[in-house]
Amino acid sequence: MLPGSIVFGWGLGSLGLAVILNTLNVLLIAYLTIVVGIEPALAGALVLIAKLYDVVTDLPMGWLTDRTHTRWGSRRPYLFLAGIVTPVALVMLFSPPVGDKVTWVVAALLMYATGYTLFNVPYLSMPAEMSSDTHLRTRMVAWRSLFIAAGTMFGVAVAPYLVGKLGGAESAYATLGKTMAVVVAVAFLACVALTGQKGITTARPRSVPINQQIRTLLGNRHFVTLLLIKVTHLLALSIGAGSLFFMFRFVLGADLQTLGIYGAVTTVVWAIMMPVWTGIARKHGKRYGYLLATAAYSLVTLSWLLADDAEPLYGTLIRGACFGVISGGMLLMGNAMLQDVMDDDYRRTGVRKNGMFAGSYSLIEKITSGIGAQILGLILSASGFSRAAQTQTDSAIMGIYVVVAIIPAGLMLLSLTIIRAYRLDESGLTAESRV
Repeated sequence: MLPGSIVFGWGLGSLGLAVILNTLNVLLIAYLTIVVGIEPALAGALVLIAKLYDVVTDLPMGWLTDRTHTRWGSRRPYLFLAGIVTPVALVMLFSPPVGDKVTWVVAALLMYATGYTLFNVPYLSMPAEMSSDTHLRTRMVAWRSLFIAAGTMFGVAVAPYLVGKLGGAESAYATLGKTMAVVVAVAFLACVALTGQKGITTARPRSVPINQQIRTLLGNRHFVTLLLIKVTHLLALSIGAGSLFFMFRFVLGADLQTLGIYGAVTTVVWAIMMPVWTGIARKHGKRYGYLLATAAYSLVTLSWLLADDAEPLYGTLIRGACFGVISGGMLLMGNAMLQDVMDDDYRRTGVRKNGMFAGSYSLIEKITSGIGAQILGLILSASGFSRAAQTQTDSAIMGIYVVVAIIPAGLMLLSLTIIRAYRLDESGLTAESRV
């Protein structure tokens, strides 16, 4: 049994990750198009370029952390470095100088991607090393999910509300970048400090070449299935989240502060429902919970097709509450299943490859979200969206409906067939029976 402070401290790291991911998912394309002045298709391409950079970094990062041995452990030195690099990148991203803003933005995105990799890859590797009890790991992921809910609250509620309150211009986004930097630095560095207590032991991995480890990962059917689920879910979530700004402003006729209220409702309900989803996972299994949450998400996403500027605020907030009920379940099940896959592989092979698993998972996460941003930008451009217009054409409005409802719902429905193919028996992952 791990001390509560370690479980809490590990979960705290997700606050910083969620602040970054959700704020950028909701506001980055809007910021690049409307404030920086980049066309939507090019803005999406810049985000995708930064994500493709992770192809070079994520897997080597996982391999490296599996082979790092310091008095701080194998993972925590990289978490500490991320706590310095990432906040600087966020300040840069939202404070471009006069002149060549595109080059500045690309440099900031690459720096942010580096910091995110430095933290996320070793961070995801830690729970399967901290405990061999699948239920304890689920509890750790539940704590993580609560902090993700708090970070999501910042990204989808506080951030748009703050930017809207400050007028939505460059200075408002500069303030947002500095605020994000402080929150991320505190979360990352506190995670490093709290997970450094005695009692955490990790296995020293065998020396296995990186190419052999990659082949092993690709041969793990449970992991490959989980990656395919991740691809469909993240494409849906990145496209849907990125389109919320455009949906609220140009279809519902609402401001950023209203979007912030919507985000607050979503995340509060998310946090309240987390114990319910934890109970579902324990009683019925994570696969069942994943199927249930994904199916519900598809239906609620399609309800955006019924929304227009005549929809009352309470109707929009009810939809936000429904998303809150569902989102926590999807997040909990997916991340807990990843820890089970890591543990199952170690039990069968005796080789610890958590860094490689986490690196692959993180790589898919970033590339998929980059592709989602590109799809969002391309559809907005193709539908005739004008970044300078206060009122959009009918074709542009139709494009917004496509990216907020039709594409995300279709991807979620596709993922249901993939989830059904996931067959890892988590009941066999007890504290005993190590290789």
